[in-house]
Amino acid sequence: MFDFAGRPVEGRRSAAVRNFDALEAELENLGFMPPPRYTASRNSVCGIAQRVSVREVVEESAAGRMFLRQLCQLLDRGIPVTLSPEDFCSNHSVINSWQRFCEVIHRALSNYRLPGRRLGLCIHSHQMPLEAYVLISDVVIGRGPRYVFLDGLQMAARGNRARERAEANWLFLWRQRATERPVVPVYGGIVRSACQLLADEVAATVFPDLGLHAPVNSAWLPITLPLTGFATPEGQIRWQQLGNAIRASLVIADEIHDLICWHDPRQLADARENRRLAISVTGIGDLVVQSGADPGSLSCLRWLIDLFTKIRSEFHEQSGRLAIETGALPALAEANYVREWSAGPHRELWHQYWQDAVQRSAVRHRNLMVLSPYAVLPTKAPVNPSFVDLLPVIALADAWAFAAPPDFAGWSAEQYRHFHRRARATIQGSHTASFVAAGV
Repeated sequence: MFDFAGRPVEGRRSAAVRNFDALEAELENLGFMPPPRYTASRNSVCGIAQRVSVREVVEESAAGRMFLRQLCQLLDRGIPVTLSPEDFCSNHSVINSWQRFCEVIHRALSNYRLPGRRLGLCIHSHQMPLEAYVLISDVVIGRGPRYVFLDGLQMAARGNRARERAEANWLFLWRQRATERPVVPVYGGIVRSACQLLADEVAATVFPDLGLHAPVNSAWLPITLPLTGFATPEGQIRWQQLGNAIRASLVIADEIHDLICWHDPRQLADARENRRLAISVTGIGDLVVQSGADPGSLSCLRWLIDLFTKIRSEFHEQSGRLAIETGALPALAEANYVREWSAGPHRELWHQYWQDAVQRSAVRHRNLMVLSPYAVLPTKAPVNPSFVDLLPVIALADAWAFAAPPDFAGWSAEQYRHFHRRARATIQGSHTASFVAAGV
C-alpha cells in the first residue's frame, strides 16, 4: 500500500508550515479536541473506509488477493479500517458466503499475525440476519467495531416477511445497546456540500472511530468542538470566544490538512479536490441541562436552532474568507461544465454567470460541520425521552456520525426505535432533492 503525503495546493501561502504537534497544541488551546493520529509517524488521521466484494475475496481472485494484501498492510501500520461488504456470492447462501468471507479475512490476518479488533464492518440491515452477521464475524475475525446501515426497508417495512425481519433487527439492536461492544445503527445515506454550487453526495461507507457516514474513498480531517467548553455555568454561550475559536480553528485545520498522509491514491485525490473537514460539535444535551431549559419546549428548540445556524454560518464565512486568501477548493473548477461548451456569446454569458456565482459562494472546504444524533442527549444526566424533540437541530449538519451511542438506560424499546426513526427522517428531510440519487 502506497503512502501519499498531503501537498500544498496552488494558491497556498508560501510561508513555512508549522509541524503537526504545534498545530495540534494550538487547537487544544482554542478548546477543540484534535483528531486521533495513526502510524509510527503519527501523520494519518481518519482511517480507511472501503467497500469490498465478498465474491472476489471468497473466490480469491486477483482483485481479492490484492485487496487482502492492502488490508493487512494498513492494519499492520496501525491504521483502522471499516469494510462495507457487497456483491455476495450468488451460488451460496448469504450466511454461507459471509462465513467464508470472514474465514478468508481471518486467514490473511493470521498470516501477518494481526488481531481483528481494529477491523470494523458495516452491512445493510436486510443483507442477512443480524445475529448471524455479528456472531460469525466476532467468532471468526474478532470483536471489532460493528455497524448496521438502516435503510428505508428497515424504517418502514412493507409485507409480512420484511416487517418480521425489521422487527427482529430492532429487537436485536435494542438488546445490543448496553453491551460492552454494541452494534451501532447508521442511517441517512447523504452528505451535504457546504457550497451551493456542489451537489450533495451519497454516503456508502463508515469511517472508523467517529462512525462518520461518508462517500466512498473520501478523505476527512476530524476535529471535535465540545460546546459546553464555550458556555457559562448557566449554559449561555460565550459567543465572542466561540466565534474567535471557530475562525482560528479553520486556519489551523487548513494547515493540518496539507500535512496529512493518505494511504490510498483515491483518498489523496479526494483530499486535494474537496479538502473535507469533519468538525464534530458535541454536548447539545449537556448544554440544555446546564441552562436549565426544558428540552421538550419549543423555545428550547428555537434557541438551539438559532445557535447552530449561527455556528454553521461562522464556519461557512471563515471557509469563504480562506477561499479568497488561499484559493477555493479545486472541486469547484471541475464542476464548471460551461467550459466544455462551444465558443460563442451563449457560452460567454453563462461563464460570467458561473464566475459571479463562484465569487459569492466559493469555500475552501466541501464539508465542515458534523453532528451525531446522540449529541442531543445529555452525557452527565439521566436521558429523558423528551430530548428527542431536539433532533431537528441535527438537520443543520453537513454529515453525520454514529459512534459511541449511549445505553438508553430507562428507555423502552419503542422509545429507542422512535429516536432512530426520527433522527433518520430529520437527516433525510434536510436533503429532499437527494433521496432518489442516494437510493435510500
